[in-house]
Amino acid sequence: MTQTVAQEFLLILIVTGLGAGNGLLFDCYRLLRRQIRQGYLSTQLSDLFFWVICAGIDFYVFFQITGGVMRFLPILFLPAGMVAYLKFVSPYVREPLYFCFLQIGRFFCLLLKSLIICGQIILFPFRLIVWVLNYAMQFICGVFRLILLPFSYCWRLIRRRIWEWRRKG
Repeated sequence: MTQTVAQEFLLILIVTGLGAGNGLLFDCYRLLRRQIRQGYLSTQLSDLFFWVICAGIDFYVFFQITGGVMRFLPILFLPAGMVAYLKFVSPYVREPLYFCFLQIGRFFCLLLKSLIICGQIILFPFRLIVWVLNYAMQFICGVFRLILLPFSYCWRLIRRRIWEWRRKG
């Protein structure tokens, strides 16, 4: 085989693998969509976003391998690789991939809970200070009310006497 035939064969293998990679990304996207229910518009936008990402990756790989020269064969083998992956490999990969996504989700939940606990531990002294100040202010307000209670009682008594005196007069 000459250098150009070997390069073409390698290009076809890489492009077929790229199509299989697109199929794997599609399986990941499909599993995420199974977990997240979306409306019509968000589905359309996420589909567009997914295919734009895949097209960008494919274009980048094509450009790096061929130097920007596009031929018919690589364009033909890209969907062939994706179809081969989705037909033969995807049924066996989907469940382990779903299990991996569940484990990753559990890990992120655990990470979030640990961050919340760390935040509570870090903020505990400040919360303690706020609690002590709140208790002290409630105590001071209660003492102030007790001090003002006789004056309040006398004021009500005086107002009542004035009100009765006006009604008689």
